[in-house]
Amino acid sequence: MKKLVIILALTFSFDCFSQEVEKAEVAAVTAVVNQFFEALEKQDTVLLKQVASMEGQIWTVNNTVSPARQRMRSFSDDLKTLVSNNSFLETPMSMDVKIHEGMAMAWVPYEFRLNGDFSHCGVDVFTLIKKEDAWKIIFLSYTIDKEGCEELK
Repeated sequence: MKKLVIILALTFSFDCFSQEVEKAEVAAVTAVVNQFFEALEKQDTVLLKQVASMEGQIWTVNNTVSPARQRMRSFSDDLKTLVSNNSFLETPMSMDVKIHEGMAMAWVPYEFRLNGDFSHCGVDVFTLIKKEDAWKIIFLSYTIDKEGCEELK
């Protein structure tokens, strides 16, 4: 009986530790995604380089035209166009993070404002990997929508 109590106590303590580690990793991924939004808003190329792999890809699915148009570019391409006279504000409406063995995905419905005016909404899907104990965005795909924004919230 004494052994059973010890085994149960150890099992519960490992499970609690595992949940705490998972919460910390979700918080770390969430922080990187939020820093991406901050880099966009501030047009901060240094911050963008810290959170995203410049070799990573960005895919856009523009649903505001028919047929929908798809485009691919790299994060390094974005560095050239990030700084402009326009103001960008991308606001996440929610974030669902999944993590497995050094890989993470964040599903983020968003609303985008250009110079303070509503431009579009959509969903960002970030893929991150953990390199040298830091999460880095390696892939971003997102939709551009003008309709259906309320359903994303």
